Amino acid sequence: MKKTIFLILCILCSLGAMAQKKSITGVVTDASGESVIGASVVEVGTTNGVITDISGKFTLMVDPNGKIKVSYVGYQPQVLDVKGKNSFNIKLKEDSEMLDEVVVTGYGGKQLRTKVTNSISKVKEESLKVGLFSNPAQALSGAVAGLKVTQASGSPGATPTIVLRGGTNLDGTGSPLVMIDGQLRDGLSDINPEDIESMEVLKDAGATALYGARASNGVILVTTKNGKAGHREINFKAKLGLNYVNNPYEFLGGEDYINVLRTTYAKSGYKCSDGEYVSIAPLSNLTGASPFGTGNVLGKSAWNIMGKTADNAYLLQKGWKEMVDPLDPSNMIIYKDINPADYNLNNPSFSQDYNINMSGGNDRGSYYAGLGYNRQEGLPVSTFYERYSFVLNASYKITDWLTSTSNFNYNRANWKNMPGSNGSEGNYFGRIMSTPPTARFEDEDGNPTLGPNVADGNQAFQPEKWQTFNQTDKFTMIQGFQIDIMKGLFIKGTANWYYSEGLYESFTKDYMDNMLTEHYTKTRTSTAKFERNFAQTYNAVLNFTHTFAKDHNVNLMLGMEYYDNYKRGFEAKGSGAPTDDFSDLSLTDNGEGKRTINSWHEQYRILSYFGRLNYDYKSKYLLSAVFRQDGYSSLLGDNRWGFFPGVSVGWNIMEERFWKDSKISGVISNLKPRLSYGVNGNVNGIGNFDVYGAYSQVGAKTYGGSTAFYNSGLVNTGLRWEQSQSFEAGLDIGFLNNRLSFILDYYNRTTKDLLTKQALPGYTGFTEIMTNMGTLRNYGFEMEVRANILNNPKGLTWDVTANLSSVANKIVKLPYNGNPNNRVGGYEVATGRKKADGTDETKWIAGRQEGGKLGELVAYKQNHIFKDWDDVKKYANNRIDEVANLYGPGLAAQYAGKEGWQPIEPGDVCWEDINGDGVINGYDRQVVGNIFPKVTGGFSTTLGYKNLSLYARFDYALGHTIYNDLAARSLGQYQGSFNIIKEVKKTWSETNTDTDLPAFYYADQLSKKNITRSNNGLTAIDNNSSRFYEKGDYLALRELTLNYNLPKTWISKVGMTDASVYVTGQNLFYITGYTGVSPEPAVDTTYGRGIDNGRYPTPRTVLFGLSVTF
Repeated sequence: MKKTIFLILCILCSLGAMAQKKSITGVVTDASGESVIGASVVEVGTTNGVITDISGKFTLMVDPNGKIKVSYVGYQPQVLDVKGKNSFNIKLKEDSEMLDEVVVTGYGGKQLRTKVTNSISKVKEESLKVGLFSNPAQALSGAVAGLKVTQASGSPGATPTIVLRGGTNLDGTGSPLVMIDGQLRDGLSDINPEDIESMEVLKDAGATALYGARASNGVILVTTKNGKAGHREINFKAKLGLNYVNNPYEFLGGEDYINVLRTTYAKSGYKCSDGEYVSIAPLSNLTGASPFGTGNVLGKSAWNIMGKTADNAYLLQKGWKEMVDPLDPSNMIIYKDINPADYNLNNPSFSQDYNINMSGGNDRGSYYAGLGYNRQEGLPVSTFYERYSFVLNASYKITDWLTSTSNFNYNRANWKNMPGSNGSEGNYFGRIMSTPPTARFEDEDGNPTLGPNVADGNQAFQPEKWQTFNQTDKFTMIQGFQIDIMKGLFIKGTANWYYSEGLYESFTKDYMDNMLTEHYTKTRTSTAKFERNFAQTYNAVLNFTHTFAKDHNVNLMLGMEYYDNYKRGFEAKGSGAPTDDFSDLSLTDNGEGKRTINSWHEQYRILSYFGRLNYDYKSKYLLSAVFRQDGYSSLLGDNRWGFFPGVSVGWNIMEERFWKDSKISGVISNLKPRLSYGVNGNVNGIGNFDVYGAYSQVGAKTYGGSTAFYNSGLVNTGLRWEQSQSFEAGLDIGFLNNRLSFILDYYNRTTKDLLTKQALPGYTGFTEIMTNMGTLRNYGFEMEVRANILNNPKGLTWDVTANLSSVANKIVKLPYNGNPNNRVGGYEVATGRKKADGTDETKWIAGRQEGGKLGELVAYKQNHIFKDWDDVKKYANNRIDEVANLYGPGLAAQYAGKEGWQPIEPGDVCWEDINGDGVINGYDRQVVGNIFPKVTGGFSTTLGYKNLSLYARFDYALGHTIYNDLAARSLGQYQGSFNIIKEVKKTWSETNTDTDLPAFYYADQLSKKNITRSNNGLTAIDNNSSRFYEKGDYLALRELTLNYNLPKTWISKVGMTDASVYVTGQNLFYITGYTGVSPEPAVDTTYGRGIDNGRYPTPRTVLFGLSVTF
């Protein structure tokens, strides 16, 4: 009975509740009467809401006495009374402020673009929207004026090099500060691109001074997504892609390789004075077991090449080939031709990326949650990168005066960069790809074999022998509370916690290092490394906004912040594990020298006070002033504190009455000159112990029974902040209602008190000391262009954005060292002029010296290749080449037969003799380029027609030079027997005299030195032939996307509000004259800056994507 009564009461209550609701209908249109699809209609004070359908219509059950709020992006929201109405016809008006770009300025600050007085660039949404990126920085190439993003490696998960306006360091480096949701990060590697709402780059010190100590190289502000009031959605994205190797080098096939190597070996050498012929190359390789020798034995050699006999002729039926021996036409050679890339590369490799997120909110709160998975296979076999990510952002208005904001982000990454047998990207794409085509990578039955050796052989033969485990886990949690004290005044306190840990383990099992002898390396090395980083930031910000006397608008922000960063780590190594089944360090051999252990701890803290004042009068006259005072724990005394101010002003001329009344206002719709000045600091060059002193252990010695230590680093207690002073002048100008707009900037930045190491004389007992004794100046021009070319009512649209920047640098001051211009390094060379006393005038080039530039490259200038003996006699009859010990025909009587000397012959290089003394030596070197681009930029375009759109993004760089060491090493045959690029067919010969490539010699560094000069075949940036310093100018197509939005009438039937499919090509091609792997500046390679010796090429990617929203 009680249950029955209870049920009746529930039904009556439900009927009563339904009676309190009523159904309303309506249609939402814009000013032109067009239906607004997807407008949000929400009952105020509740989560009850809907969105308009394809006709702009809606139906909603609401309280008869309630209100509804109608909103849509780009339009002014409307709040309407429901009382007494059942049907609504709602027209939304455009919101001019919403249509104006909103720019994030830091610490919760936002400004309309029309009121910004600083140099701040906003990254286009399309840059991150559809591509597949393991690191969001990869999407910044060409996206921001002055921001040079270099894809240093094509390895999945690789971090690009980012430099803003030439950097502030003497090596041209300097990465911007990265702030994600107000939290300092080491970079952009631990954020899923799909979770990013916006990215801004603060460039001038008038803006970056707000971040003081760490912002001398600019600031990248990243804001992650959050929900929107009255708008709920679930979005799913899937991307599947194929990655193809992008390598321009083509190596010789088997027949060409054998021909070239055998003929070159046979003629390598010279005659001594006694008539004896001395061969540089080991001639036994021609008839012995070598990649081109005829003495290999099947199955007992690492090479598939032999002299043809009746016993081995059957191999021709198993894929082998035959050819005439170029040294003896009466003999035949059989060989098997392979391509090392077929065994050592995943071509194509596979990539996949999946993301699902949901968001929503009402007038009390909002939320965003996202889950992502990304996996990319690398080009080298057995390599990959894998990332899991989760984010949860939420805000909630607890009371009318208290709001809570929370952010949580988790990111896990696992990877294996290279196969264990070869850990060098340079070697993998340099040496392994040039393995001779006669290498034995499989037997006659197709079973894999080792090849010539472990490092350069078949990497797919025994990859399981090298076990590696790399994993990082990164957690971010941000909690903030905002107290609204009164209208326009609030205080917000935020706590940021960032925790990351990395675990890196490896174990090498017994592996075969010689297949012929079946010899195994049995060190069984085991390593383990663990790192932990915990950073915490606490800040409080007071914000006041008010309008005085109707026209004076003021926003004042004051704050303080405490930052603490603590890192610790542990690493251990051991060898001699009992079997391949035991990789634990505790089971390795505990004998002397078999184990090593190390641990480290480091910590620094920063206490800061900061503020910002934004003022405008009628939006005409604009002023922004910022300051920050930082105290840094790694400095001492008064040097701990640094004060960094910034100020900027602007004038919106188009707001003036005289401008509005003029005819020109119909053409020029925006005109805003800007000026800014500011100071930033930097302490990144100061180590943990530079102001305290460093101590090292004296081997295994003891003193008084205790471990002995000595002072290994000289103390400098006076170290202080670097300071970058920046001046900037800018102009924002728009035409035709801003359909065409320009942002122009000139900047001049001087970095003083550079943290540089000064060399010390040997009697001090130390080699160097860290000092504040350098000054560097960077200056340049930037331009950003946006054009809305077409906006046809029939659905045809076309937008273009572009940017360009130039940068130059000058070393103003260096620590005193007694040399002219306080020079460090460099080369003394002839100027080509004579002094008053008749001697040759000289100068110093490259290195570092006051008044000089960074990044200069030095080489011997190749004028041409000697075509014949007449050409040799004309230009070098009485010439001596002291670099390679060569002599001209006119000096034969003096040098012919002299040990170690060879004649200058046709096919050799005619070097430029700068001082005309008939001697080629170090004084004849000259600057042939610079590793840093002079001009960089990019452009993108979106062409749309109804549901179809085409998006393309390009970037470019001009003015930099790259030393193509892989080409030089190949054509110089430095390694003696490796394969050669096909350009060897273009080298000088008696039938090919009109060429810019010298005659091909075995081991050029041991003979004529036509390619390498004074580095003896080692990889070095300077002192080579100018022929192999190539201009790196390029235009790169980074992304091309064809997107189709499915019609609303289709997808609405299955509950979708948006759906699209697309195909994207990434890194499709370079337009360049450079012949190496990549024309991008070689700023971060295995062998040094400016050198291209087999870089990991950025792959070409083709991916297919699907995006659906419910």
